[in-house]
Amino acid sequence: MTFPNLARSGFSSLFPLILAACAALPVGGWVSTAGPGPDRAARSPAAPTVPTDPEARAIYDRAARADGRRIVISLDDRHLWLVDGADTLLTAAVGIGTGSTFTYNGRTWTFTTPRGQRKVVGKETNPVWTPPDWHYYEKAKYGRLSHVMVERGKSYELSDGSRIEIQGDDVGRVNAFGNFWAFTPGMEIIFDGKIFVPPFGTNQRRVPNALGTRKLDMGDGYLIHGTNPYNSDSIGGAVSHGCVRMRNADVEKLYTMVPVGTPVYIF
Repeated sequence: MTFPNLARSGFSSLFPLILAACAALPVGGWVSTAGPGPDRAARSPAAPTVPTDPEARAIYDRAARADGRRIVISLDDRHLWLVDGADTLLTAAVGIGTGSTFTYNGRTWTFTTPRGQRKVVGKETNPVWTPPDWHYYEKAKYGRLSHVMVERGKSYELSDGSRIEIQGDDVGRVNAFGNFWAFTPGMEIIFDGKIFVPPFGTNQRRVPNALGTRKLDMGDGYLIHGTNPYNSDSIGGAVSHGCVRMRNADVEKLYTMVPVGTPVYIF
């Protein structure tokens, strides 16, 4: 399977002639596939759909003309390709950002996978997720809870007479006899209509398994990562808060083939 460099195939000189129809024609051997549809996760297109959006098209062209090993991600196709020169080494379906907007207490977040050129700045096996504040705010809003930001040195009395506090690096619960039990990392701490937000640096702010078996860091909080078993059927959808989500088997292959510094083109 090939993924030709468009500049080498004469695309540059032909560009004025085929611009109007480029979304429907083979482009220098980099063949446009059928448009996105409900079976994205099942399809394995040989190459991305040529985007019609000007910003996306510009990134598409840079990816096609680039030399060397690079990751190419089409948001329309919800698909990823690992390309080296003119050769496609790996292709896989992905999940992308929902594109939704979330507002809480006067702050707003937009959960999109941004177009642009990035690079792999780090890699990690068995990664642990440190949830941003918005994770807990979402739980509070949709669960009709109030949120409590837990602080070191403070105790939070509960209706049953126990209390929540931090001991060492753990957020836990102290019973009437003074016995302390740390909450299991990854579990939400919800009592009395409140969600208690563990501070950064505590074990309860670290969530295992959420990112699957591997992650590739693209900077600014954006990752290419695997999938927790409970949402393995989400691949191919607009499902994430902005990261690119892959099946664990696919991200494990990608991980072994991609060194730090590899360019990533997202369009």
